[in-house]
Amino acid sequence: MSEPVRIIVVVGPTASGKTDTGLKLASRIGGEIVSADSMQIYRWMDIGTAKPTALERAEIPHHLIDILTPDQPYNAGQFAQDADQVIAELQEQGKPTILLGGTNLYIRALIHGMIPVPEISAPVKAEIKRLLAEKGLVQCYQRLQSLDPKSAAKLHPNDVARISRALAVFLETGRSIQDLQEEHGFKQMRYQPLFIGTRWPREELYQRINQRVLLMVEAGLVEETESLLWRGYGSDLPSLRSIGYRQALEFLDEKIDRDKMISDIQQKSRHYAKKQMTWYRNNPDVQWLDGNDLGENDIRFVQRFLDGD
Repeated sequence: MSEPVRIIVVVGPTASGKTDTGLKLASRIGGEIVSADSMQIYRWMDIGTAKPTALERAEIPHHLIDILTPDQPYNAGQFAQDADQVIAELQEQGKPTILLGGTNLYIRALIHGMIPVPEISAPVKAEIKRLLAEKGLVQCYQRLQSLDPKSAAKLHPNDVARISRALAVFLETGRSIQDLQEEHGFKQMRYQPLFIGTRWPREELYQRINQRVLLMVEAGLVEETESLLWRGYGSDLPSLRSIGYRQALEFLDEKIDRDKMISDIQQKSRHYAKKQMTWYRNNPDVQWLDGNDLGENDIRFVQRFLDGD
């Protein structure tokens, strides 16, 4: 049995310099980048997702960016299937894959596979849709708490996608999605990864996040959000409820002023970065860089890994 395909996975919290690291690494080893970012998949959402620039994407081919419109649903299982196809094509061409991580669930699904959850039946989907429409997310979350408190305790009360999913799994199977995840254990190795991590001291990272948000706003985050509304995309879409766009919508609705919008995006981004680092700390295999400084020794280390040494 042949060993799994070797891939490079660049991870790190938001604003830690993953894009620059991935570009430099791809340039040096002749690789291409596969984006593992659940927001960069959407067209016309460039500024708020910190998408690589057109010039960067012209220099180094990027995959799984701009593949959907903002109203199209997507999940980790679909990502794993799409990424499998891209990686297979790169293998045929003799080009290394650099998975540029932004969404940890996508990375885990690709490397370890998805938990064996059965297909959700139409009646269950209809029941959850009716509950959301008639009772709202609060009632939906409360029902999950009563049926599956283990899953509810791990979810934010406003996370409509994951609450709906957990409730659907329980109604379909009578079992907690948390139990299914624990049984799966994510022990399967579909690929052999080398994790390269970008990180900074906390205060420095937070300064980078704050500065990035300022640059996003100056670059036209509000105007980009408004253009999505002009295209006919509703403000209730999950893609437009993400960090940055949610606050820009509140600013456009005159619910908050510009300063409040900026401070809220900065605060939510810092909190998200903290959650990301918690996940990375549970992975002892990450080879951490000093900031995002990819040196010659690091390049040689990556090449030896790809060569099987």
